[in-house]
Amino acid sequence: MRNLFLALLFLSLSVFCPSRGVAQSGTSAVPPTEISADMGTCSALITVTGTDSKPVYNAKVSTRIHYGMMGVKKLDLETFTSANGQVRIVKLPEVPKKPVYIYITKDDKWATVEFQPDIRCRANFDVVLK
Repeated sequence: MRNLFLALLFLSLSVFCPSRGVAQSGTSAVPPTEISADMGTCSALITVTGTDSKPVYNAKVSTRIHYGMMGVKKLDLETFTSANGQVRIVKLPEVPKKPVYIYITKDDKWATVEFQPDIRCRANFDVVLK
């Protein structure tokens, strides 16, 4: 009976004190926004910062991927950066039909990066919006 009482007491403390024993730091606990192309095994992690080196939240990240015979079919992907300014695009094709350009915009600022899976299949891009 005593063990049951202790178990219930521990359970109630863990329910009413959820932050107990959990240490979280500011933006590192926020995972990047993720979007999938469902076409391959490559990926791109884009980290967007402003000229002040702070992460840019809610910047629009978009790209168009051509596929199929002669690259006639198109897949448009669009998402927004997380609170830590990151977006991960996963399952990108290893051999795209046309170059893959990733466009990043926020207000009147913009930047473009070119994803080249033949050079680096799992690429990281640090983008400064100007």
